[in-house]
Amino acid sequence: MQIEEKRNEIDAIDEAIVDLLNRRAAISKDISLIKLSAGLPIMDRQREDDVLRRLTRANSGLIDDAAVARIYRIILDESRRIQAKVHADLAVNGASR
Repeated sequence: MQIEEKRNEIDAIDEAIVDLLNRRAAISKDISLIKLSAGLPIMDRQREDDVLRRLTRANSGLIDDAAVARIYRIILDESRRIQAKVHADLAVNGASR
C-alpha cells in the first residue's frame, strides 16, 4: 500500500474521531442539565478517575496507558467546559445553546 492510501485511511479515522467527540460532547451537554436539576456539581472527580481507569484497562493497542490518560484528561476538561457553559448560559438567559 502506498503512503497516500495510508494517509487517506488516517484522514477517515480522524473524521470519525471528531464525529464521535462531538457526539460525546452533545451527551455531556445533556448531562449538564441533569446535574443542574439535581443540584450536582459539574466536576465529579470519582467519575473521571473511574473513566481513566476503565479506559487504560481496556487499552490493548500501541498507544501506551499514559497517553490514553493524557488524551482523555483533555476530553474530560472539554466536557467540563461545555457543562460550565450550559450552566452559565442558563444563569444569564435561561437557555442553553
